[in-house]
Amino acid sequence: MSIQPLDHVPATTAAPTAAPSRDASFAEIFASFREAFSSKGLLLMGLFAAWLFDAMDATIYAYAVPSIIKDLNVTMAEAFSVVSVFLASTAIGGIVIASIGDKIGRKPTVLLSVALYGIFNFMCGTAESITELSIYRGLVGFGLGGLWPAAMALVSEIWPAKSRGMAVGVLQTGWTFGLLTAALFAFTIIPSYGWRWMFYATVAPVILTFFLVLFFVKESPVWQAKRQEQKTRPVASAGGITILQLFNRANRRNTLLGLGVSIFGMYGWWTLFTFLPTYIDKTLNVGITKGAEFMIWTSIGAFFGYLLFGAFADRVGRRPTFAVFFVAMGIMITVFIYTVTSTGLTYLPFVGIALGFFTGYYSGYGALFSELYSTEVRATGAGFLYNGGRAAVFVGPMIITYLIPKVGFSLAINSAALAFVVAAVFVLLMKETKGIEIATLDKRS
Repeated sequence: MSIQPLDHVPATTAAPTAAPSRDASFAEIFASFREAFSSKGLLLMGLFAAWLFDAMDATIYAYAVPSIIKDLNVTMAEAFSVVSVFLASTAIGGIVIASIGDKIGRKPTVLLSVALYGIFNFMCGTAESITELSIYRGLVGFGLGGLWPAAMALVSEIWPAKSRGMAVGVLQTGWTFGLLTAALFAFTIIPSYGWRWMFYATVAPVILTFFLVLFFVKESPVWQAKRQEQKTRPVASAGGITILQLFNRANRRNTLLGLGVSIFGMYGWWTLFTFLPTYIDKTLNVGITKGAEFMIWTSIGAFFGYLLFGAFADRVGRRPTFAVFFVAMGIMITVFIYTVTSTGLTYLPFVGIALGFFTGYYSGYGALFSELYSTEVRATGAGFLYNGGRAAVFVGPMIITYLIPKVGFSLAINSAALAFVVAAVFVLLMKETKGIEIATLDKRS
């Protein structure tokens, strides 16, 4: 049994379409997206909600740090060590849960991830010590790590190549709304009820998301077809899926360069946004709510950045679009630091929108990483690259807290700018994947 391209799966899953032109216009890209959304909109909405609360649970801790330092009587380094545990755990979860997802399907993996991060984020509110909090945040990270590769593999496998980048961009805007939700929770709950209730409040929307995915998200027909083929040819699939397959002759270059893009792109993002609320508070002595307000502005900019990154990536290619956004991020971090130290709060809304816009590169990871691997290792490979980047940057909080007393908060944060320049170099060394048909990748495996 051979695997047919998604566009030739029976009409119940996808209508036949012509092979995409590598020179598709923006109008054609948007038309392709609208056509696909008419039949797959509920699926995208379900995954959007899951990704939204992934982002909320991942970033909400940053707003609680000043309160946790006082309440648990710990140092800044100890409080931010929890972030290192979280980031390392996302990698473990990404590898373990994503490999399970390649075996049991994309949808069950999403449900498992949502359940894990919902339960243990609630438990964070019960922590009585920094050790206990680290354990719970580590388990949150484990659950969150499995969501991204499963969701991105699912969207990439069902969406036409012509508008795949835009579809992933729309899904990635869920991260923007998650950041916004985390900021709103912090802004409204911490001052009146404390950091513990902020964690407790996250459980209700996560429960709703679980049932939304359960009832409205369907399994990938590409994964189902590949699984059926493996059942009819058991010898060919003997041995299972291992991380070593990502480093075989066919995948080694993609894996190593993809890791470089992920590690340095994520070091820049997590360094900046983990410390950003505390940086604004300590530098301007304005309270944590001003950091939350700034994150709202960055979320507005990020919403448009995610959408337009996907459209540009579908039009001009993944590599040049990534490179431009990475370099722009490096520049905007320096502009942000200068604005905070020189003009205070005056121009921060404008800087926040611009800075947030160029974080749109995050929406490209899903399409890029999913386009590098065959179906049988797609979730494992994409999860390894994405969460491997998160794992590698677990040293980021350690580096920054080490640098702050030696070179100052501003210069320590500015190390993120250099990371983005390095990420741009790595992505330019990769091959272009724009317009590739997902199912054709199985022919080389």
